[in-house]
Amino acid sequence: MKGTKLILQQVALNLLVAVTIIEPGLAAMLADSSGEPHLLRQILAFEPPARGAPGDRGDAGGRDPDNFLALIPAANFGLTAIAHPTFWLYLPAPFPEDIPFEFVLRDEQEEVVFRTVFPLQKTAGIASFCLPENSPPLETGKKYQWCFLCGNISRHGWIERVVMAPEILVQLETAVLRQRVLLLAKCGLWYDTLTELVALRGKLLSQLQTATLEERLLIYAENDLRYEALAELTGFEKISSLATLDADWNALWQHPFVRLSEIVLEPFV
Repeated sequence: MKGTKLILQQVALNLLVAVTIIEPGLAAMLADSSGEPHLLRQILAFEPPARGAPGDRGDAGGRDPDNFLALIPAANFGLTAIAHPTFWLYLPAPFPEDIPFEFVLRDEQEEVVFRTVFPLQKTAGIASFCLPENSPPLETGKKYQWCFLCGNISRHGWIERVVMAPEILVQLETAVLRQRVLLLAKCGLWYDTLTELVALRGKLLSQLQTATLEERLLIYAENDLRYEALAELTGFEKISSLATLDADWNALWQHPFVRLSEIVLEPFV
């Protein structure tokens, strides 16, 4: 681990030295008319299963003050590979008061597997609920219907736990965090992809907030964010510090089987 950090530090220093001797015209050569670098990025490619189920994820235009949406593909169905996954919601506007949320999980025979009531933030934006470790684990190969209830509103969809191929598990064990997100998306694991993408973005934003230039380069190197590293080193201040993850998010949101961009305008609020 220590050796890896030393290598990353050397890479960052080499980049810094290189920038001091490169011609100023490099920025113009890298940039297009919009001022963004010409750097090819590997963007998230979500490959969901070609099937769906009855459900209701909601509409951001609802007039109810307690309105909320379930973050689920348009087909109301998603996959996971873990026993206790995380479910995601979106609040278009702040709730006027504290209102308890209820979560219900049922099997295909409509028998209740788990039920609980939990508090949720009143602020607008995305929110999550993780199936507790002391709840029954999802069984592989089985489908479950979940439902969120708050006031007069309910949102529901479906989830199925699948077994990942051994070679994918090996790749996940050695992959950096962003590569994990790309692998999960390629496997069509909606719940896992969304959870790890949100967690990664939050972690990096926190780390970058007070980081020095060298520390920022190390963070970018550790997470395979070359676009951001080169954009920062060449002086493109208008580029988002996490432009690649923002592009990943948009690719996931705008996928034709997902289409959450039509109902959620600012998921990272």
